[in-house]
Order: sequence, then C-alpha cells, then structure tokens
Amino acid sequence: MSDLRQLVVQWQAAYRAYADAHEANRYVAADDPKAAARIAPTYRKVAWLWRQLAALDSTPWWAKAAALHAAETFDHQAEVNERVAAGGKAAGAHHLHAPVEGGDR
Repeated sequence: MSDLRQLVVQWQAAYRAYADAHEANRYVAADDPKAAARIAPTYRKVAWLWRQLAALDSTPWWAKAAALHAAETFDHQAEVNERVAAGGKAAGAHHLHAPVEGGDR
C-alpha cells in the first residue's frame, strides 16, 4: 500500500473517532472537562495526519496549504479543549466544529 493510501486510511479512522467524540459531546456544555478530554486527543490525531499528508512529496502545493491550514485549525481546537479538560476556561469563543459530511470517503 502506498504512503498516501496508508495515510488516507489512518486519516479516515482518526476523523471517524473525532466525529464520534463530537457526537458524544453534542448536548454537553462547552466547558465540560470530561467532554473536552474526550475530544481533545481526536483533534490532535487529525491535525497530525493532516500534516503527514501535507509532507508527502506527491501532494500538490495547494493541497499542502489546505492540509496545513486544517491542521492548524484542529490544533487550535485541541488546545482549547485541553485547557477546558485541565479545569481552565476557553479563551475567546469556544465552539466545536461539526464534522463534515462524507469525511470517511
């Protein structure tokens, strides 16, 4: 299996885990430490995989830029949720991104 294919499979699994955590958190308060602890690692994993996809030599420059932007967004949400999980408050607006339909294709 190619590096790209392996990363796609890993990204799909990580995104499914993120979507599952998001769904589990749907009706909890944004400052719930347990909910934040549940979703923060999923944000980190998806961000890491976005960076791995961007690092492939075969990834076009425009896709690298998009993947790196997505990684930054997921890392930011991870940081917000890590603060909440540690008992802190979210700085600024705190919201969870809704999963994109078809993210597992």
